[in-house]
Amino acid sequence: KYTVLEPAIIEKAVVSTQSTGKITQTVAIMHYLSNKYGLNPKEFAVHAQCDMLDHVAIDLTNMGTRLFYQPKEAFEAGRDGLVKNAKGMISQFAAFLGSKTYFAGDYITGTDFLVFETIDKYTVLEPTIIEEENLKNWMKRIRELPTMHKYFNDPSTTRNWPLNNKMAAFK
Repeated sequence: KYTVLEPAIIEKAVVSTQSTGKITQTVAIMHYLSNKYGLNPKEFAVHAQCDMLDHVAIDLTNMGTRLFYQPKEAFEAGRDGLVKNAKGMISQFAAFLGSKTYFAGDYITGTDFLVFETIDKYTVLEPTIIEEENLKNWMKRIRELPTMHKYFNDPSTTRNWPLNNKMAAFK
């Protein structure tokens, strides 16, 4: 079993007996869990594409975070620009997804979860931010996975917590 400590995951004997067993950084944690649970891309080229998508998702997250933690007036002044830029990046995800079921093709990977989480946060900021039907359908497909469905429909989950710290202009 593993214990999540923000922002780290600690597991006994993660890499070797000489390892601390502590992994930090969002993408490293996601890659570790994807590997552990068989959610890695199966082909080398697809793996490289998913790695790129992971980092675009982090770029999109960071773009929002920079504005969310500005003073409220700066957040309000920059909100429309952020939404416009985020829509452009989200459209790129839709273009890459195309007619595929998941980003790697017909099977789900950790990338799908990271991109889902990133875009889902933006739907809280702007509910109409996703314009492309293929991405709306993909979001619905992820949300309807049994464990995800349970999470989104259980009022005791972190889904109902603020997205950002109390000092953020956008919570």
